[in-house]
Amino acid sequence: MSVNKKMSDIDIFQKLKSGDIKAFEQIYDKYWSKLFDQAHRRLADEEIVKEFIQDLFTELWLNKGKIEIHTSLSSYLQQSLKFKIFNHYKSQQVQERYKEFVNIQASLRSGNSNQTEEHLNYTDLHQALKKCIEKLPKQAQRVYKLKQEDGLTYPEIAALLQISISTVEKHIIRALKTIREELKYFFLLLFFIF
Repeated sequence: MSVNKKMSDIDIFQKLKSGDIKAFEQIYDKYWSKLFDQAHRRLADEEIVKEFIQDLFTELWLNKGKIEIHTSLSSYLQQSLKFKIFNHYKSQQVQERYKEFVNIQASLRSGNSNQTEEHLNYTDLHQALKKCIEKLPKQAQRVYKLKQEDGLTYPEIAALLQISISTVEKHIIRALKTIREELKYFFLLLFFIF
């Protein structure tokens, strides 16, 4: 049975679950622009928005047999996209804090501060961060270093390691979550220092 325009989203989704490419194309055509508009209101970078939407549809196709929708297809797609944007902002915040820390540490090394206690705190934090990164699984560690130390973008890392952009994003999110958990004490310390 072919997919027709008058079918409900749930019926189309059921066809998608059975591997019907036409059902996937119809969902893609119907929701791509709506999702783009929704995400672009929250995130100014069009390229990142397009990446997120492509990842969302790729995951929809790859996981079609596992996905259970309890509300509507529209709500499912919107919530999935919101989650991607939320994770993006969360990882950006952690990256910014880390960059601030690195800049402060560089400033301390150059002699701009004479406060020995602060210097020791930053040295301890740097050592703890290094140990935390070393504890990460090898692939997550590699992805994190390419992003943070080499400054590569998600697409560049994906191409270099021959993995998907969503896999890069998952490694970064997992690494940042681990670092955040392991370094809670030091971030608290930084807060009180400043």
